[in-house]
Amino acid sequence: MKNNRLSIIHQPFCSIQWIIILLILLFFPACSHGDITHRDLNHLFILLLVLFIACIFILLIQGNKRLQQMSSIEQELDSTSKELIQARAELLEKENVRIINLSNENDLRKMSFLQTEIYLKIKDISNDEEGKKMTWEDWIALEKELNNIYDNFAVRLKSCCEQISITELRVCYLLKAGFSVTSISKIIGRTKSAVSMSRRRLLEKINGCDCPTADLDDFISTI
Repeated sequence: MKNNRLSIIHQPFCSIQWIIILLILLFFPACSHGDITHRDLNHLFILLLVLFIACIFILLIQGNKRLQQMSSIEQELDSTSKELIQARAELLEKENVRIINLSNENDLRKMSFLQTEIYLKIKDISNDEEGKKMTWEDWIALEKELNNIYDNFAVRLKSCCEQISITELRVCYLLKAGFSVTSISKIIGRTKSAVSMSRRRLLEKINGCDCPTADLDDFISTI
């Protein structure tokens, strides 16, 4: 912007230089004529001087107008830039609020699930050393609670993978409930390696490739 301002100021003075050169070219040839009196030369000089001052005045006015226009453009650009910065800040603030609300919502859902009767029962089974097992009714109750709290989790899970087996489905239920692989192996009566194999097979069905088992946790958390 500073370069533009200097350019605007420089243009009128370049024009003034050409005017001075033009007046000199007109004035000195006139002085060389012998039939021109001293009085005529004075009149000619005054006329040229008036024209010179008028030209300078006009050029300065034009330069001032250009400076005002440039200043107005700069103010508009500054205003637009401030509006863009403010808009970006507002969007960032809204995104942060959305993330916080989403996090709070997930925390509330988790707290709500941890207080359900079926979760407490499964927790007891995972800590039991006598080998208690979940009944068919328990699995139905768990599916129902997951659907209620996590917006039809089981329904959406089945729609993502129609070929999911009962064992894989139950592993996903327990993962969503927050149980570790060790606890899951104890709850469903399988070894840890068998549970890990079920996780891997499910990922192959979902993604059509051999993915790390850790990715299944991310997949479950997004459903």
